[in-house]
Amino acid sequence: MKFVLAAALVVLGLGLAACDAPQTVDDAGITTKIKTKMAADSRTSALKVSVDTVNGVVTLTGAVPAQSEKTAADEIAKMTDGVKSVVNNITINPATTSVSNIGEKTEAAAKEAAEDMSDAGVLAKIKTKFVAEGIIGTNVDVVNGVATLNGTVEDASEKTRAEQIAKATSGVKNVKNMLKIEKKK
Repeated sequence: MKFVLAAALVVLGLGLAACDAPQTVDDAGITTKIKTKMAADSRTSALKVSVDTVNGVVTLTGAVPAQSEKTAADEIAKMTDGVKSVVNNITINPATTSVSNIGEKTEAAAKEAAEDMSDAGVLAKIKTKFVAEGIIGTNVDVVNGVATLNGTVEDASEKTRAEQIAKATSGVKNVKNMLKIEKKK
């Protein structure tokens, strides 16, 4: 009798598990359909938005740079077969790079890289000129075209000459002369 009861419980359990399985498959299918649609839609970034589906209720999470991208993700999810409702927990973060601002972010990064390269080029020019002029014991830093001179020189004329060389260097916008005068022993 115990054996028959145990067998009946196992069969009942398997039957109930089988009833849940189609919804799990449907939920996974819904999630896949939404992610695929997002990847194909130029208004959204499938990489920035997570999709989770439970019993036909879709939850969207992640961060995008613009309201338009959040709205597009919501529309795509709502228009997908099998979706009962959508919970849109996507946040707006303008610092996030995504399809709606990739051009702007790329342009800003290129400008920053050009400035960095420009600063490095200016620094190299100043250091080369200092060596050629015999100005040693200095530390030069260039940020956004502003040359900062640190370290020690032997006299006021060398300090002035270093500043003039830096100012005359192409790409220098300003010079901060922090050089100290120390007589060598």
